[in-house]
Amino acid sequence: MDPFIWPPLTHSRLNFLVEVGLDYLTLDRPTRSLSGGETERVNLTSCLGSRLVNALYVLDEPSVGLHPRDTDRLIGILQQLRDQQNTVVVVEHEAKIIEAADQIVDIGPGHGSSGGSLVFQGDLSELRDSRHSLTGAYLSGKRRIQAFRGRAVRPKRHVQWLKLKNATKHNLKHVTVEIPLKRLVCITGVSGSGKTTLVRDVLIPLLKDTLNQDLALEKTFEDVDHVNPPKPKDNSKKTILVGFESIDETVLVDQSSIGRTPRSNPAVYVGAFDAIRDLFAGVPSAKEKGFKSGNFSFNARSGQCEHCRGVGYEKIEMQFLSDVYIRCPECDGTRYQARVLEVKLSATLADDEGSSRCEWSIADMLEATVDEALSFIDALPLTRSVEKAVQGLQWLQKAGLGYLKLGQPVNTLSGGESQRLKLVRHLTQISNMRSGPKHCLYVFDEPTTGLHFEDVKVLLELFQELVDEGHSVLMVEHHVDVIRSADWIIDLGPEGGEGGGRLVVCGPPGLVQEHAGSHTGAALRESALPG
Repeated sequence: MDPFIWPPLTHSRLNFLVEVGLDYLTLDRPTRSLSGGETERVNLTSCLGSRLVNALYVLDEPSVGLHPRDTDRLIGILQQLRDQQNTVVVVEHEAKIIEAADQIVDIGPGHGSSGGSLVFQGDLSELRDSRHSLTGAYLSGKRRIQAFRGRAVRPKRHVQWLKLKNATKHNLKHVTVEIPLKRLVCITGVSGSGKTTLVRDVLIPLLKDTLNQDLALEKTFEDVDHVNPPKPKDNSKKTILVGFESIDETVLVDQSSIGRTPRSNPAVYVGAFDAIRDLFAGVPSAKEKGFKSGNFSFNARSGQCEHCRGVGYEKIEMQFLSDVYIRCPECDGTRYQARVLEVKLSATLADDEGSSRCEWSIADMLEATVDEALSFIDALPLTRSVEKAVQGLQWLQKAGLGYLKLGQPVNTLSGGESQRLKLVRHLTQISNMRSGPKHCLYVFDEPTTGLHFEDVKVLLELFQELVDEGHSVLMVEHHVDVIRSADWIIDLGPEGGEGGGRLVVCGPPGLVQEHAGSHTGAALRESALPG
């Protein structure tokens, strides 16, 4: 019987999947089971397979979820699209992709209102010489991410260890790993090597079950079948967790959405808005009007604009076009009733030219950035409400979110901003507790997604501060500078799919860097080379 011959177009598209390192995927694999990096590359191969010419491709962070080895393959795809007479525009922070670009546009110089200007446009050599570009300073080596603490993990008897034995879910092949506690630990490996499976599908459920937290696992029929009890299982094949006794709480911080409603904002999400409303309710003019804290909430009828119900805009539905949003004609987008806006907080702010008296309404407060609001509230007489508001805003600032407006809807935040906001919310809650958890294990899934080099530096400092305070930080990450800053690295692989799911090497960065069979080690060696 003649062997099956694939049609030319099908053969071509399958070749593209092989070229981007997805040869291990089965054709019946559900797309929902793919990792972020795998999904990104599948979408790109569909672009290649279309064989369009003179087309404009716009890609937003295509390197998300990709190991440095996989990033090289991604660059090859982008160059193929360009060589087919197409224009490829990429929004990206990955150094390799920036360096491979024919033309680089740098926007800044800062975040939020301090950004939005063209800082630089040109090629790589010009960018590295630019005096105004923060991106160029990092690519040229003038600025570096230096957050390595170098905490000792030897001798082992002086360190508490969390040991996961015989993890076998999905492509994991009886993996046993040791995780040093009260250290910064990084799990690495190429896309599809089993990192997310190890953390989210094995470690987190076991920890939550052990610590009597909410367990998102479905019980099987065997669990409730008393008529036909299940056969005894072989304990040698069971996944076991050892050394968890010192952990008081486990917190998973990922890139999932924190809400779709425009009625929530950073101040509300971290709990600082309650204290801010109390500040306005304590103003003499507010007491004269009989206002309580609830009057300063745009979600309460007692304070919200009666026309737009505290949304700040009107939606006009277009029958055949996208909906149009316009400012509320009654409150001009402030969300509040006029009588509420008459109540103002006063503070004396110092600047280079001296000091000035400022008066803010609740709408002015929501329009201010975290940095601006923190300066204003910090200038008020110290009270419990001031202390609580400053506490939440300071954590936002430490997480590198000082540029966000207090009233910015959370559904407009990026994945990286949402992830940091989740962390700040937890840190704020712990700070407000009289006796918070003594030892918390923080688990992060790709925390540097969408972050510039400078933002990564700020985030790493926050992680190191958490560890210095006696907590443990475990993260799935591909950023080379972050990997190098870890105290301990767990590298899975060596490849993706069935070629992965094994422990390649574990140890401090120096040991992983010298390992010949580790793609992560190769990336560390390459990034350490001059130039």
